[in-house]
Amino acid sequence: MPDIKQGDIYWVEIRQSETKGSEQYKRRPYIIVSRTGLNKLGRTVVGVPMTSETRKAGGHLILLPAREIGKDVGCTSSIVDSVALVDQIRVLDLSRLEGRIGSLSRTATIGLLELGLGFLFDIPT
Repeated sequence: MPDIKQGDIYWVEIRQSETKGSEQYKRRPYIIVSRTGLNKLGRTVVGVPMTSETRKAGGHLILLPAREIGKDVGCTSSIVDSVALVDQIRVLDLSRLEGRIGSLSRTATIGLLELGLGFLFDIPT
């Protein structure tokens, strides 16, 4: 498995049979939010799923403009404006990471994602 960094985006398949209620399923991009150093130590990472349904943006659901997503050279998927579904954070076994799409820019976008997670966990800024 390649070096997985915070802010990397991977395709992840979650089957509907592996979820309950409103949990996210199907193949979708996940942003790795766990620390890069921790990602090297174990067999799991922590990820936040993305959706292209930008109408969901607001509050702790963070709009990610396409221009803030760096696409990997080998990625054949289109990069579009998306929303980070921070309230659907999930631990992912490394075997679930199907292919790297790219990564978030290290500018304001990472900061917005951190604010969304801080709101979710009631961590004062």
